[in-house]
Amino acid sequence: MKAAVASLPLRNWLLKKPDWLDHQTAVALTFAVKTFAASLLALYIAFWAGLDDPRWSFLTVFVVSQPDSGLVLAKSFYRILGTIAGVLVTIALVFGLAQYGELFVAAIAVWMCLCNFAARAVRNFASYGFQLAGYTVAIVAIPAALEPSGAYPLVVARFTEISLGIICAALVSRLILVRELSPKLVELVRALTRRADSFATLLLDPDADRERVAAERAELAKAYLDVQAIQRSAYFESAEARVLDQPLRRLTQAALELCAMAEAAASRRVGLLPHPEKNASPGNGISRTNESSAEDGRIVSALVHVADKRDLALARTRLGESMAAFDRGEELPRPNIACGLWSDPVPAVLTGLRSALAVGITSAFWFATAWPTGPTAVVVAAVLCSLLASLEQPDKISMAAAATVLIAAVPVFATQFYLMPLAVDFPSMAVALAALMLTCSFIMAQPQIGALGLLSAVYFAFASNIDNVMTYDATSFLNSSLAILVGIAVAVVLFATFFPETPAFAVRRFRRQLVVHLSYLVGASRCASALPCYQRALCEQLGATLARVKDDPKAAHECFTSTRAALSAAQAIGHLRGSLDGMVAAPGIVAEGARLLARLSQTLRNPSAWKFMRRAAEALVLSRHALAMTRSSSEPEEVEALRDVVVGSATLGSDLMRARMILQGKSNAVGI
Repeated sequence: MKAAVASLPLRNWLLKKPDWLDHQTAVALTFAVKTFAASLLALYIAFWAGLDDPRWSFLTVFVVSQPDSGLVLAKSFYRILGTIAGVLVTIALVFGLAQYGELFVAAIAVWMCLCNFAARAVRNFASYGFQLAGYTVAIVAIPAALEPSGAYPLVVARFTEISLGIICAALVSRLILVRELSPKLVELVRALTRRADSFATLLLDPDADRERVAAERAELAKAYLDVQAIQRSAYFESAEARVLDQPLRRLTQAALELCAMAEAAASRRVGLLPHPEKNASPGNGISRTNESSAEDGRIVSALVHVADKRDLALARTRLGESMAAFDRGEELPRPNIACGLWSDPVPAVLTGLRSALAVGITSAFWFATAWPTGPTAVVVAAVLCSLLASLEQPDKISMAAAATVLIAAVPVFATQFYLMPLAVDFPSMAVALAALMLTCSFIMAQPQIGALGLLSAVYFAFASNIDNVMTYDATSFLNSSLAILVGIAVAVVLFATFFPETPAFAVRRFRRQLVVHLSYLVGASRCASALPCYQRALCEQLGATLARVKDDPKAAHECFTSTRAALSAAQAIGHLRGSLDGMVAAPGIVAEGARLLARLSQTLRNPSAWKFMRRAAEALVLSRHALAMTRSSSEPEEVEALRDVVVGSATLGSDLMRARMILQGKSNAVGI
């Protein structure tokens, strides 16, 4: 089947976007105007329909808006799902437990704990959907429980207002000056393939500068993570984007496989295997029967060198074929790439418990003081502990959020109490809101500080209480602002004290994920298909971990060291499993290899330096036995299979010795 993936027209539904709008400042200005227009549209419809609390429609537009249209649709999709789940749970909790205050709060805490645990198992806006399902209950259920007689209308009103905001944001994003994700994604994937090819060449150059290699490696990991994030969102953009999805994934996978092969080959060149001599010939050396152990080592090294060259050549060929097929608009006869990402249960549990503690602590303070705006503090603490947990340095980000609220309090106060009272109708109210909300929207479009602009917009929506009939109460405004600061303070304390996810913690959990999933790879029924999935998930996890340790060069170095060892070991396991699965002769070698893999799987579940040393010794013994059998065999197919066993077991033994050194804290076990 053919699909014209290279020349598909990407639609701009009403207005064709001029080229000058691709400039960053123009993008930010366009986004600000579109977002403000969508928020006014949502607010006007909410006023016209007489909705209970129109500010929720206004606020939702800012929450879901993104500079790229595909991102708006993706976030809106998951927000609707999360809101529906949150509303259903809210109805159950309010009508079942509203009369039992402490039990009701405890149930909210447990639900948020479960949702935040699930959110760490997925990525991007899917994670946001789970988080939203959690804190929607806190946002909607607490006010509903305070007035049970009007609970059902309140729940329906909140769902209607949020849905209205989502619809308005999506319509404006898709109808006016559309900024498509697909062209950006195609260019990023092409750049990734070029970078992967040049990186493989640089990595295998013995004279390459190590600092340059390390910098290229870090940039490649970041580029791969950016591509993965955009691919998941571009799928929602249009039918054309969905046609592009699988070809782009194949191209990305081919680039990843080339980098993984190059990393494994480079690590073995500076690893524990002896270097092959220039005149070593694997074909000639195997036929000799009285070789010394040193000669055996040179033969094994030569076989490994030949296998690495073959694998690299095949990986480059697959990348070239994928690129050529993509340029021609052809579908390659390969199955869809559908691999699950890794989910670490320990940080997930900590995130869930932290959010539950936030609800419990702020609720206890609310109950003890009977503070009228206590529910706002509960909601803010719960939301921050949910949304910021997956980011790097969440305690510092929370403190930045507190500083943002303090700084934004002045323009927010001026807008609410000096500009909005001058408005006599909707157009004049829009003019009063324009300066503040356009500024917030413009800041939202800046990659580094976008979250601060969103926080300022949310702060205004919470504190202003926009309605058809406005009331201006400075005391209520100050109480709401104080409640927001209290909620942020609780989040800061919890992030800083309750099992903080430091760079050292992130590196430890990353290494644990490497060995646990390497154990799954050893036991996979189809190792050939499981290996690319392992490589993809490893690189995704590496990118996420590097984002958390970017300010700690030593921790980043340890991540790369562990990654290279894991990629090499995974490739060795793939070689060994593939050769053993296809071997019909040499039953003794097959049985010995099966025992080695079974023991290795158990070792990886509970690793230690001593166990790695034992498995490495067994792998090297298997390599010697397979090498000896190649000398006595006259069947070409059997010799070829035995050579693969030699390569797989020898490289596996080397990688396990390297892993033992890494476990012992020797970060220079693998050259970077």
